[in-house]
Amino acid sequence: MVEIRSEGIVECMTYFSEAKELSKDFIYGGLFWTGSEEYIKNFSIILHKLINREKQENLKKELDNVLRYPDYRLKGRALYDKDKVIWKKSWDRENKLRFYRFRKNEKINLVSGRVVDTSKIDNRAGLVFLKLLGVEGGTVDREKLFYARKEVVRVWESLTKDQRVKEYLARVRRVGKVISELYPEGTAIPPSILKLFGYIASFDFKSFGDSLLLSRARLFQKKKKAEELLQEVETLDKNAWEDFIYYLENKEGISKEEFLKFLKRLEDENFLFELRKDWKEFLKDVLKKESKDFFSVFVAKSNSEEGKISYGEFHSPCDTIKLFVFYEDTLKDKVKDFMKGFEKVANALEKYIGNAKIIFAEKVYPIERLIYKFNELKNKDMEKLRHEDSVELLLSLMDFACKLKLWEAYGKKNKEIVSILILLDTDVRQENGGYSFWDYFSFIYDFFGLPVQTLNRPTIEEIISANSKQLTGLFKNLFISLLKDYKSLNLEFEGFNLPSKLNIYAILEKPSVSFCYKRGDKESRGSRHFLYEVYLIDINENNAKVELLDKRILLTSGVDAEKQRFRKWLEEKVKDQQTKFCFITAGSWEESYLEEVINLSEQSQSIRSKSLFVEYAEFPTAYVSDKAQKDCFVIYTSEFEKLKEKLKIRDDRYSAALALKPAEPGAIERFKLANNELYFHSALQVFSTKGPGWEKEEVYAEEKSLFLFTVLALSFYQSEAFQTPYSKLDLWQRKKTHYLKIKRNYHEYTFPLNAVLYELIYLVSKIPEEESVPGSES
Repeated sequence: MVEIRSEGIVECMTYFSEAKELSKDFIYGGLFWTGSEEYIKNFSIILHKLINREKQENLKKELDNVLRYPDYRLKGRALYDKDKVIWKKSWDRENKLRFYRFRKNEKINLVSGRVVDTSKIDNRAGLVFLKLLGVEGGTVDREKLFYARKEVVRVWESLTKDQRVKEYLARVRRVGKVISELYPEGTAIPPSILKLFGYIASFDFKSFGDSLLLSRARLFQKKKKAEELLQEVETLDKNAWEDFIYYLENKEGISKEEFLKFLKRLEDENFLFELRKDWKEFLKDVLKKESKDFFSVFVAKSNSEEGKISYGEFHSPCDTIKLFVFYEDTLKDKVKDFMKGFEKVANALEKYIGNAKIIFAEKVYPIERLIYKFNELKNKDMEKLRHEDSVELLLSLMDFACKLKLWEAYGKKNKEIVSILILLDTDVRQENGGYSFWDYFSFIYDFFGLPVQTLNRPTIEEIISANSKQLTGLFKNLFISLLKDYKSLNLEFEGFNLPSKLNIYAILEKPSVSFCYKRGDKESRGSRHFLYEVYLIDINENNAKVELLDKRILLTSGVDAEKQRFRKWLEEKVKDQQTKFCFITAGSWEESYLEEVINLSEQSQSIRSKSLFVEYAEFPTAYVSDKAQKDCFVIYTSEFEKLKEKLKIRDDRYSAALALKPAEPGAIERFKLANNELYFHSALQVFSTKGPGWEKEEVYAEEKSLFLFTVLALSFYQSEAFQTPYSKLDLWQRKKTHYLKIKRNYHEYTFPLNAVLYELIYLVSKIPEEESVPGSES
């Protein structure tokens, strides 16, 4: 019998289960969780059947009936442990596996960044920031993005000295002019036409405060060829396509055939290289000249050393990694060669991975054995999910979560790290080079901490070539990622003013997207679920050990009892005099669930006195110079304020802030173009807090503080690259979601898939573990 522990039911979470409809614009929550025992029972029965590997096709109709009909009741066993606590790290703390990330005793220097005069920047290492004038920040909608892209094209065309680039940009400008005349200001531009313009003007923008900043220029080869693009645009909206072509021919004198030929220029890698080269010159021109279109700033790497941190030594409680391999159908003929190449590289590079043993499972499987209806999911339009699509996608996600739960239990029982390699026929270096649904599956395996690693086509082909010298970096990065949550990292440091003994519990808050609100209602922020990752940074003299302790999901206020458990955990830890807390959220503390949890405690004052509350945001960088790609540097409060002042940015973040420029993943081959150019660069990471840090005598910003070291230690732990040990923290921020459409009785309900996953994982995590592992029949 299912038993649910909850403090009270949030009304909006019951609308769907009770088949209440508010309006077509309402975004609902409570698909997998309401606090109602009877409602949850049906889902628990289906999950139990999936764990016992009943055929998914047999369960598809049952899930459809459960969703459609409020009175529908399944018969079967509903396993649910009301007292089960989601506790992710149950391994013994022995260190069977040890290996150095890079080299023993090797350290990196942390340097600071400073705003400098842009008139002499030709040979300096640093970051470029560009703010587009005339456009406010906030949500970057399609129309705002179209206008911003047009402006970049116009300004670039006016400054370039390369005639071939100028001709190309002039043609792009004329296409933009046609679209603007077809759809005057205030008129919605069809998504298909905006997609077409984005193909030829591939510039991305993000907001910070009240401003719109350039974040990326995607001047590299597209996955979709020109003919495919035009066919897709015509299929999506034939009327809009015909209007566009008519205006293009009659207003600008460009025929359909000429337009296709123009698009094909973006399939010429030599021309794309020319565009990228001229783009760099354009950025230099914008930096050196005053402009009525852009504010620009250059933050240079200074020569002052802020401290040193070692690359670190990884530890793991298990020295055996068992690999299960799944492959996409189109790669079937490459699997045997891949396995041979992988084993050859692993044997050649075994000195880098300490005493680890990597073994393959006896069989390899097509990916459909892991992800139900994988091929069908690839072809779904995630922007237009119908009820039937939503049911199929939900069942696939439920089945995937249950399989990972089985693998997790299998690994614990056998004292092995069970890892999964998924071979995908994709190329992330190309435009839209991945699968739009993949983020939802990765969210599930990231929560369970089961090492799941995807390898794309170029990487697979490199491994097949089995050149161990060229693959050293790729293999070491892959091996680190295969340890996932089961690793700990030991660091040595110098130059930081830290206590000799301290335990820092760093807690990352990852909110779901909003639900329980009406679209267009600017007054309602809706509700969220929250995922918390708890890390321990154990400082002892000049050494620190970083490890992941726990993951907790707290559903929206009142629906479950986990917040009381979390509160008791905080109360227990705060008793230790050598304990501090660092809470980091990508939202705002006004919306944080932690505020409510801490306020519930009788020891709230003590907890707050030992805590640092940090808000996280990303500050878009237009470009990272080649010489700065491998550097990690910090921008302290005074310099960060100068940066915002020069860009005329207003924001309401806390005054005490530091910003980190993570290293670019230059050592990871999949982020490089053929000529070794880096096509990806990270945003600036901004951490802001109300006060100067934990200690009153610490002078924030100009002193090396606990604040800085905590952020760096987390960054080092989360990085899966052996040469670049610092990375962007994995935090939620304005995460995009697709929306499920679910029919119940005579109504259709809209759910954000991201929020639904929090409820699904919470429910699956509470189901008692089985001891088997999914086999080939699953």
